[in-house]
Amino acid sequence: MSSISDIRWIGAVYHLRSSLKNRWSLGDVLLALELSFTCYKWESFLHPRSCLVKAEQRGTTCRANHVDLFGYYAGRKVVSEGWLQYDDENQILLRLHGNAIKFYKSAKERKNCTVKINPMDVRRRLRSGAQINFSYGVDEEDDEDDNTAPPYPSHSSISVAVLSDKNPKFKNQPDVGITFNNNKDYIVYKTHSVAVEFLAFYVEIFSEEGKRIGACYALPSSLADSCGQSQLPFINSSGRPIGQITVEYLFVRNLRRPIPTQNMEVSYSRHWKKRNTIEVGHRGAGNSFTKFAAARENTIYSLNTAAKNGADYVEFDVQLTKDKVAVIYHDFHVLVSVAKRHPSGVPEVLHPADMHSEKHIDYHEIPVKDLKLSQLKLLMLDHVNFPQKKENVKKLVEDGEEEEDFKPFPTLVEALTKVDPDVGFNVEVKYPMMQSNGEHECDHYFERNEFIDVVLADLLNNAGARRIMFSSFDPDICSLISMKQNKYPVLFLCVGETQRYTRFQDQRSSTSLTAVNFAAGADIMGVNFNSEDLLNDPYPVKRANDFGLITFVWGDDLDKKENINYFKKELGVDGLIYDRIGEDERRRNVFIVEREQKRALFKMGSGTSTPQSILTNMPYQFFDYHCAAQFQAVATPLSQLHTLSPSVWSRTCGYR
Repeated sequence: MSSISDIRWIGAVYHLRSSLKNRWSLGDVLLALELSFTCYKWESFLHPRSCLVKAEQRGTTCRANHVDLFGYYAGRKVVSEGWLQYDDENQILLRLHGNAIKFYKSAKERKNCTVKINPMDVRRRLRSGAQINFSYGVDEEDDEDDNTAPPYPSHSSISVAVLSDKNPKFKNQPDVGITFNNNKDYIVYKTHSVAVEFLAFYVEIFSEEGKRIGACYALPSSLADSCGQSQLPFINSSGRPIGQITVEYLFVRNLRRPIPTQNMEVSYSRHWKKRNTIEVGHRGAGNSFTKFAAARENTIYSLNTAAKNGADYVEFDVQLTKDKVAVIYHDFHVLVSVAKRHPSGVPEVLHPADMHSEKHIDYHEIPVKDLKLSQLKLLMLDHVNFPQKKENVKKLVEDGEEEEDFKPFPTLVEALTKVDPDVGFNVEVKYPMMQSNGEHECDHYFERNEFIDVVLADLLNNAGARRIMFSSFDPDICSLISMKQNKYPVLFLCVGETQRYTRFQDQRSSTSLTAVNFAAGADIMGVNFNSEDLLNDPYPVKRANDFGLITFVWGDDLDKKENINYFKKELGVDGLIYDRIGEDERRRNVFIVEREQKRALFKMGSGTSTPQSILTNMPYQFFDYHCAAQFQAVATPLSQLHTLSPSVWSRTCGYR
């Protein structure tokens, strides 16, 4: 394939099969990695482009003058960020926010400084201008013939997104950098590298008038961990330290566990079929520790109960045990009850009525991450708040053995194999964060890449045809999930403005509007809003819709039917997550209903009678979107199928 301009390519494919499927993508060829192709952007339609070669062939060629427009197909534009595929491939995110720039001697804060950051390989000679020049002394000349320097660049150019701006999408970095004001702006810089051990960054700070104030280097030694914060002193042209800049960084590596090969055949990462609001069972059949529920939350039984009650998806929380097994449990800590020792050291014989008396029991709070799966299975556990709230909470199990499906801590793999396959999974990935009150949810946790790899491997190896979506309150976890796989969509969970919950320090989740900007900039599918915030101000939903994002809602306010109807009918959100789904009002899983309706339409097309009950229950929009396509597909001879329009085919063949 050859380039005929900067934006247009022409080429030929020699193909002997009767059909050809393809997607266009943008990336780099890594010559040092045996011609490996890194994908930066690609067409992420549900299904790839398709060409019926023999049907469209004219002479010896097919589509000789056909022009494809990157990202546009069947009347839609869908372009997504690529994903990391090779062990040497990394994505690096640098962030500036808060009080990031500090000048040592300035009496007042400088405003409208611009910051420019460029990646560099410390083994290669710096390009002109990418070095700090001093006004005195003579530098020793670099060795021009350094044989250790790689012949090709080991990193991509940098792109930048301003989350505090109206347009938070990534774009090329301007020559003079991006304007940054302390405690106002939030800037993210992004690059790729295949040699992170030699990766450094050259940082320049300019005044509002465009004059360079100072510069500094972020060397590999100052970016030692995969995630952290680095304070970099910068100097002026005479070599005098004049201030410092604080940079947060995140290194995202590829998924390094055995999984099926990830390719471009099918992707749901940006696919969402518009329909009536999806209804999701919160922790299965509902929160059982602080509210009434018919089953203990986050158990196989609870998940299947929600499925039987007609839930379209079930939502549950996933974290890791000490031996790195993904388990389903909400809190980062468990409360273990241990019988107190008698002062004499002799075991005390208790009356059965006193066995669970608080005066005879000590409660110990232990992080889930510090217990192996086998240890968790042996413990009789209570919610971490049980001693404080026991007057409002009934222990579901007092003594004796439980059936396996009723037990806490089912593994993610068990859920994937035991829960009704028709119900989708909304997997909330739990990762501890710093809260606004200065308390950390759980210190000294697993490294982010290692943590996510375990969860993703379990899903990709065992999900089969089940519908899957991810969500997390940690925006970095959302970024990792979307960059490590290209199959399943990601939602950013947002707390926003609240009087009910403890907020997080992370600025990206501080308001619902900031959360929308993060999701749009990170190229994930959508945002999961807190109902409390939206009831006060619904504008973030409109903002999300403007970006083409999917909108979900969670929160205690959804216990009220009038609030559910408001979010469904007034705001038109795509999904609701709430407790006790299907208990007060009978419902059916929307995917089962749609499957039955499609079968009914095919029977009608073939002359077979269809039960009137199925036809009566078909919503108007179902006929509007599917009827013509289904009948045309059934009635058309195979030899003429290529005459169907792309829009008809996209509706006919849609998986979801």
